[in-house]
Amino acid sequence: MWIAAISWDSLGYEVVCTRADGRTLPPWRIGAGDAHGLVTRLRDLEAEHGCEVVAVVESTNGMLDGPLLAAGVTVFRADPWHLPQRPGGASVSAELLAHHAAPALNQLVRLTTETGTLAGRIEELQKNIEAAGDVERELTQRGLCLERGETTEPRVALTFDDGPHPPYTDGILDVLRDFGVPATFFCVGLNADAHPVTLERIASEGHVIGNHTWSHPYLPDLTRNELDFQIDATNRAVRRVTGADPWLLRPPYGSRTPDVLRWLADREMTTVLWDNDPCDWAMPGADSITEAAVRQTEHGSIVLMHDGGGDRSQTVQALPGIIRRLVEDGYRFVSLDEISTPL
Repeated sequence: MWIAAISWDSLGYEVVCTRADGRTLPPWRIGAGDAHGLVTRLRDLEAEHGCEVVAVVESTNGMLDGPLLAAGVTVFRADPWHLPQRPGGASVSAELLAHHAAPALNQLVRLTTETGTLAGRIEELQKNIEAAGDVERELTQRGLCLERGETTEPRVALTFDDGPHPPYTDGILDVLRDFGVPATFFCVGLNADAHPVTLERIASEGHVIGNHTWSHPYLPDLTRNELDFQIDATNRAVRRVTGADPWLLRPPYGSRTPDVLRWLADREMTTVLWDNDPCDWAMPGADSITEAAVRQTEHGSIVLMHDGGGDRSQTVQALPGIIRRLVEDGYRFVSLDEISTPL
């Protein structure tokens, strides 16, 4: 068995393949928009050597496990306690990740589509969210945290995470254009950097662009300097295309602690959460996504969906039905700015 250790940095991803007996192949790089190329390379390696290739990512690399799992690749996650300290502005190197992962594979967490990227850490996530409750309420009063809009009117805001990712982002934009509906796209910096044309289309068609960090990390694992890098690198990628910095930030997985929320507030970033999650990330089918989104919508709802991080064709297929049915129910689609403002 070969182990493909995948790291990230300001340029994209690096892959190092190693075996438990110490054999290592020369590293190679992939662009942020080339998950298909990564899968192809791993499949070629399997065919050449006649054995399985498994992938290892770490907790600050949250964008590749979905496409890899969907392609049938076995994926493990290494957590901070398995690894040496990260350098600033990157994960540990692929070489170090491979060195530490190969002899300890049975100690790592195996990911599945059903369990999601944070398999084994969901209880920790929930405890951190509960601990952040007081700070979250304080920041909501200050206008620096938003989980749901004003509840007096039938308004709803659509949001999409993890892109831009052609062709799914483009399919979503086509639907929004045809229905005349605004949305907010929380973009991952690595993907924004890789797909500037799609990013420019989001902006030119009047949608809001938010910051979804550079590499989609689990935020409680970051130092303040690392969080600053995630914000700044993503803002730079967006600014190069649109000329403006995002001021809205959605934490990956909704992960937060009191410190993380205060750090974001210190940056004058508004943390945006949600109250309506139709779980499109799990790919339950377009009809299931539509039904869940409509059922969970209330006055002021913020709907969480995804245009990246994997195959989002089901989300594209579900979106027209969601819009039609909510319009029939009397809802009006608005931007995040408008949903948080009383009429």
